[in-house]
Amino acid sequence: MWMNVDADQSWKGLYRLSALLLVLVGIGGLAASRMGSALYSSGYPSNATAYLQLVSQKQLLANSLWSLWIVFDLLLIAPSIALYLILRRDNRTLALIGTLLSLFYIFYDISVTELNSLTLVSLSQGYASAATDALRATYVAAATYGYAALPLQTVLSFGVGAVGWLLWSLIILKGHSFPKWTGVFGIIVNVVGIIGAAAPLALTSLILFLFQFLAIPLTGVWFIIIGVALYRFNQNIAASSDAYPGG
Repeated sequence: MWMNVDADQSWKGLYRLSALLLVLVGIGGLAASRMGSALYSSGYPSNATAYLQLVSQKQLLANSLWSLWIVFDLLLIAPSIALYLILRRDNRTLALIGTLLSLFYIFYDISVTELNSLTLVSLSQGYASAATDALRATYVAAATYGYAALPLQTVLSFGVGAVGWLLWSLIILKGHSFPKWTGVFGIIVNVVGIIGAAAPLALTSLILFLFQFLAIPLTGVWFIIIGVALYRFNQNIAASSDAYPGG
């Protein structure tokens, strides 16, 4: 495993923190996958009214799921920077593009997709408590744009991050920092994620739905694997520093 001990010594704290965060996000992704399956157990609603009706019946689950996604996104900021610092030695350009896409995914998912989802939860609360059909109609009208935009937003949230992580995986496969099999697994996982990202635009496609269903838990497992690999990378830095204290 090739490394620059002097350069990495100053980033040991970031690497250690990032390893822990990746494992936490991976475990959280597995939990979120189960929560998402429970939320849409009856299928994805076909219109804004059905969406508000569904979410109004599962408000706690919906609020918890999308709030957790925001937390998971924030936890990915430090690992995105750490992986750039490591992978840039093998391919600076791809590492930079991959990290920029990862950070864009984080920003977009929080500020657009999850914010829209939480807004729809709020509207579903008003819809559920509305006393008349006319008042319920106003909530449906307010939710129509958000409901219509959600599929495309979900495509970008699924797809952009997966493209960035695919680039990381390609670097890992040909690089020296992590075991090559983690790169192979990452390529498979993120190709599944990219294909599955199209599922919200083709709700009748069983294959795309299957890829989307698999993408989140598989990505969670990959994050855990990369977190463990990053922890071992950091341990190797400490061992190399002890062996060669002069750098």
